[in-house]
Amino acid sequence: MDPTQFISLPEYIEEHSLRLRNKYLAFINQVGESDHDGESIQKLLQIRPSFSYWWMTLFASTRWHPSSHSTEAIKLLALEELLMITGWSGLDVVTDSDLILEISQQLCAGYDKTCSAAIPKLSTSKQSTLRLFRTHIFPALLVFIRQIFRLMQVTPLNKLESKSDLMIFDHLIRFDEEAALAGRFDSQYWRMLAPHFELMDTRVTWLHQFVKSTSMPTPKDADVLLRKLSKASNEPHCLFETRPTIPTLTRSIRDFAHLVRSTRKLRTIDQTFLPEGSKANLWPLFQDEWFDSMCGRTAIRHCLLLSIIEETLASTRHQNTGLFIMENQPWEMALIHAWRSAGHGRLIGVVNAPIRFWDLRYFYNDFDRHRPAPNQVAVNSPISRNLLEEVGVPTTEIVDVEALMYQYLNSPLQFGQTPGSDVLILGDFFTQISESVLNIVLPLIKTKFAHCKIFFKPHPANRNSWDYLAADGIVVTDLPLSKLFATCGTVISPSSSTGAVEAYCANKHVISIPDPTTLNFSALKTIKDVQFASNSEELAFALENPINSLSVDNTTFLYFDESLTKWKKLLWPSYPSDSANIV
Repeated sequence: MDPTQFISLPEYIEEHSLRLRNKYLAFINQVGESDHDGESIQKLLQIRPSFSYWWMTLFASTRWHPSSHSTEAIKLLALEELLMITGWSGLDVVTDSDLILEISQQLCAGYDKTCSAAIPKLSTSKQSTLRLFRTHIFPALLVFIRQIFRLMQVTPLNKLESKSDLMIFDHLIRFDEEAALAGRFDSQYWRMLAPHFELMDTRVTWLHQFVKSTSMPTPKDADVLLRKLSKASNEPHCLFETRPTIPTLTRSIRDFAHLVRSTRKLRTIDQTFLPEGSKANLWPLFQDEWFDSMCGRTAIRHCLLLSIIEETLASTRHQNTGLFIMENQPWEMALIHAWRSAGHGRLIGVVNAPIRFWDLRYFYNDFDRHRPAPNQVAVNSPISRNLLEEVGVPTTEIVDVEALMYQYLNSPLQFGQTPGSDVLILGDFFTQISESVLNIVLPLIKTKFAHCKIFFKPHPANRNSWDYLAADGIVVTDLPLSKLFATCGTVISPSSSTGAVEAYCANKHVISIPDPTTLNFSALKTIKDVQFASNSEELAFALENPINSLSVDNTTFLYFDESLTKWKKLLWPSYPSDSANIV
């Protein structure tokens, strides 16, 4: 076949990325606004006078997860566009996904074209009550009981003395556990702000999202640590989800029953998943997560979480300001609603890393402005500001702040004048992506890496065991990047890793490994002196032919200022001017 007849779908998506992203976001909105017996889905799922559960569904949250199928949906929309501009008579589909085959078959039927896919219809929105109970509702009730037992020994905030004016919500990772046992909360998220809290006599209440780890496998284990920290530091620390009360449990069951009834009403929901102007019905991709969000395990967990955070924030003293790590996850929608309902002050979402173009969680169209949102969005990167402004977020709601976790990158020479001979491999949040990177690296161990030390740093929230890498001479480490950069001159990372941005700003030789199953999530995708490798051969070439990136201007990625002038202006407008040297 003539090579000129080949069209790369990933390249087409990148070329038309803005239009395709907007098209997909419009599709999300279309589903939420679709009419069902005179009511939109958003209205039908309104479980509070000012809050619709729609925003907590996995579909509406546009989460970045292998099971979300957003990537497949965007690729199918791109494929349909390509077919429309070519003289096609039929479609031969080669894939191991029955869902893709089913949609392709329907797409061809819609245009009266032939399709090689011959597969029975697998998806349906019309599930019998018995099947719905057996596959979703009953397992959800078991999860509900399990969660009650898991949370019964977790101390609620009202059992701790709280006299703060500032409340901070984050994830219980990236902190020094030994320091916590000694009464000092040393968090990578907030470490640089701690001296200023003390100087300004700002009392803080901390609520942490539980993240399972080797040292804290259960919420009870985390609660034990946080109670010790609270007592030693005289600052309340507790988990986001705590021991539920009877009213909380009752409200959770009532909300879940509302969702189950709504599920039964939405018997034709599958027809809603046909994007405007398209003949590719995407329902097969989203069927499982839809039922999971509406009447399954996720639904009952979300209902319980919502009720718990409502009770927590309603029973605490008035907070002038709230900060939370902003990733637009479902729990954040519950937080924003509960915060507003309790009458607290301004709420600021803190975007902790540069936003990536395809990270759909951060983007929603102008007509979605009724989506729960904080009063302000604090961004630490010009990239993030530009992307948010492009999708219509008012500039008055975006505030620039220094990159708290990355200030060490402001002096890259601290990592040495020489690049270093060691190699660092960065892991991803998702195990399969980390394994994909390692599968490309391992064949080169005895050739390209024979005379250097190789480190592998897993993602801090990844709980997989990587001990097997020792057999290949790879050292698994949890050292901070600031220390690893002192000896590592080459950094190999998943394209989606924020660590790749850190490595680039630290003047390292960065080789990014894209995930072929998803879109280009790299924050460095437009940077000319970053190399990409999709296989071992391309990686070997990149290692032998490094591109000099020593001219990088870090200010194009992150805001730097060790005195935290922007943060002080945001949190304390009257901050003393002679305190600028406190770091």
